[in-house]
Amino acid sequence: MASLQLSDFQKRKIISVFNTLYDTNKDGVIEKEDFEQAINNICTIHGWPKGGDNYNEAQETLSLIWEGLKGIADENKDGKVTQEEWVQMWSACVRDVSSGKGFPHWQKKYMEFMFRVNDTSGDNYIDKTEYTTIYMSFGIGRDECESAFDHLADGTDGRISKEDFENLWREYFVSDDKSARGNYLFGRPPF
Repeated sequence: MASLQLSDFQKRKIISVFNTLYDTNKDGVIEKEDFEQAINNICTIHGWPKGGDNYNEAQETLSLIWEGLKGIADENKDGKVTQEEWVQMWSACVRDVSSGKGFPHWQKKYMEFMFRVNDTSGDNYIDKTEYTTIYMSFGIGRDECESAFDHLADGTDGRISKEDFENLWREYFVSDDKSARGNYLFGRPPF
């Protein structure tokens, strides 16, 4: 997989989101079980009953995301994505996004899913309480969540629209600018 060299800061962000958001069972690899655990956590927060429409949709979406991620990043086809495979995949992805190709389909789906999960009220905006509730479920402390949200929402009316979220997502994964608001998308950036 041809790639560009990520900066140290970009690499720290990529590894941070691996550890915080994707490796939910904290065993050092991303595998299907991590997505199953994420489904259960998110559905519990939202009160989506197992077997209900929202639960089934979350399960279907995260299965599609896992299959897409595995297909691109799992180079040795062992059903696990290591940090090394993850960083290599993101090096190629950042190159593609920077050149205008955009994120791979699975990543776009994950971004859309995460906006929906964060928008617990369904008003098409994420507020501080919603953000804090969701990211605390991934093990980030309340104070860190609230501080991160303040950075993310700087210059807004205290709410993040879907368009804002998409821009912040792109900044998080692509930007090497340490002052970019998107660096706070998943808590305090790994400066």
